[in-house]
Amino acid sequence: MATERLGEKNIDLLLNQYRSERKRLMFQLNKVRETIGELKTLRAKAAKAAPEATVKRGPGRPPKVRNEDGGSASAGRRRGRRKNARAGGYRLSPWDVMVVDAIKKEGLLPKEVIMEHARAWAKTHAKRMTIDEISVKVTRVLQKLSGPRGVLGTHRTGLRRGYHYGLKEWFFASSGALRKQYMDRLVLEPKA
Repeated sequence: MATERLGEKNIDLLLNQYRSERKRLMFQLNKVRETIGELKTLRAKAAKAAPEATVKRGPGRPPKVRNEDGGSASAGRRRGRRKNARAGGYRLSPWDVMVVDAIKKEGLLPKEVIMEHARAWAKTHAKRMTIDEISVKVTRVLQKLSGPRGVLGTHRTGLRRGYHYGLKEWFFASSGALRKQYMDRLVLEPKA
């Protein structure tokens, strides 16, 4: 009997606690609903009062200023990379032009033959460069022109190490293989 009374007291205490908690939560819920209603009416009044009010921005990027034609009137250079002005592609450096001209004149060339042309060309155009600097420069030019620029294509004969470099139009665009009509331009041994 004594244990039943303690259990009933505990149950009554718990029920009272839950009821008071429910009252407090209902009160808070009603306050939140009232506040939401007030904010909706304030927003509606503000929209009617100033339909074209400018939005105030916090610190950071300033608002865009518009011209009368609708474009932005930002002064100065725009951010980001500059667009290529020429429609024909990249502007080639003198080294690039030397390599492309040698390939046009003689055909598909390995790097060794291109290096011979570069050494001869550097005697008049880059007199202070050493042979090692010329080699590094030619390597960079070949990587650039046969890679991202897409001016040169590469062909591996299997008879020797490395590539033979030729103009991109001598290769198939889909597979990158050398076209049959340009096989005769393949220089397998440098001229002595």
